[in-house]
Amino acid sequence: MLSILIPSYNVDLTTLVTGLLNQARALSVPFEIIIMDDASTDLAVRQHNQLLSQEQEVEYVQNSENQGRSKIRNQLVNRAQYPYLIIMDCDAAIVDDQYLARYLTYRNNHPELSNRFVISGGLRYRDEKPSKDKMLRWKYGVKREVRSAEERNKHPYRSFTPFNIFTTKETFVDNGFDESFTAYGYEDTLWGYQLKDKGIPMIHLDNPLYHDGLNTNEEFLRKTRQAVDNLYRLMSENRLPQEFRMDSRLLRTYDNFYQKGFIPICRMYYKVSHKAMELSLCKTPSLRIFDSYKLFYLAFISYKPSF
Repeated sequence: MLSILIPSYNVDLTTLVTGLLNQARALSVPFEIIIMDDASTDLAVRQHNQLLSQEQEVEYVQNSENQGRSKIRNQLVNRAQYPYLIIMDCDAAIVDDQYLARYLTYRNNHPELSNRFVISGGLRYRDEKPSKDKMLRWKYGVKREVRSAEERNKHPYRSFTPFNIFTTKETFVDNGFDESFTAYGYEDTLWGYQLKDKGIPMIHLDNPLYHDGLNTNEEFLRKTRQAVDNLYRLMSENRLPQEFRMDSRLLRTYDNFYQKGFIPICRMYYKVSHKAMELSLCKTPSLRIFDSYKLFYLAFISYKPSF
């Protein structure tokens, strides 16, 4: 009945999978947990996770080459044998012992739902502040990503993240993640708006998982640039829904600056000041400076001087 799908990369899943096994067994429904390792470089982690396959309900799959965030999710869905799916990131942690039951109870209590839907449980961060070298990612997560289901349901497709979702195999028929996106960023946003275009319901519940995989400040800035690169690619290919341009704070500001002719100035500011901004963000993280950093980087890669 239930396939729990976890793409894995350099994260020991022992605690997460043990908790999921305990919850799933208590539900007394057929289930499986599939771990697909995306060519982790940490061999000790690989060995620990492979040992989990000693459990009857756990399958471990080792990719010889890194497939990327989109392709590995599609591969997991194709491998699943049950119609209901829970997809989560490997750096998740269980918040309480009703996590699985809460999803299944919601489905059982809403028979009007078709066989194509996505239910997002949301995410949470630990209350304890991390070390300074991970403060930027934690602060961004707490201030920008953690929202109640009531708030997320006001704009359900805008608030989408595949970090923690309950869905069906049928939802993915002709509607998987775009595998041309191999790097971090915006592949989930694009998928969310594809769901909307096809009329597939997006429902938000308060059923979070902890997001424990905090990048260092430097790594988060690198991944942010990757995400903005992907965003610019979508812009260049005219693949951004107009609604998303209005929903995105970054794109609203970019479009406003473009109309006023400020993009060349932003590009130049990034060129001469990005190292100072990165140093500031690593030492004393500020979301205001972080927002400016993303805007200036987008201007830097998008503006092509005519000379």
